[in-house]
Amino acid sequence: MRRVCWMFLVFLGFAGLMHPQSSTSSMQDSTQKMTVTGTVCRASCVRTAGNNTSSCDPLCTDQTGETVLVDDQGNIKKIANQDICSSHMGKHVKMTGMPMQSENGQSIQISEVYDLY
Repeated sequence: MRRVCWMFLVFLGFAGLMHPQSSTSSMQDSTQKMTVTGTVCRASCVRTAGNNTSSCDPLCTDQTGETVLVDDQGNIKKIANQDICSSHMGKHVKMTGMPMQSENGQSIQISEVYDLY
């Protein structure tokens, strides 16, 4: 009898692993950590090219305004916790963080920042 009970529990365990993910798990995936590479820049120093890609102007000396990330694909991403990026201004970095929705739109809550050389 014990052997049958153990086999049943093992079967239930495998069945649970093979069960397709529900829609609630896909909602949780949107709050998973993401890794992005790009250049940390002031929003006022971002320049847009003719093909709708953005880049950080290396000659810009503006020290005011919001800090953003211009990713390697030319998209602008707002940074929620801007103080973590102050020492990386103008550098090409790799960031890990959580996407967030706020009244100002989509932004990233950064947990780690590394300079790329």
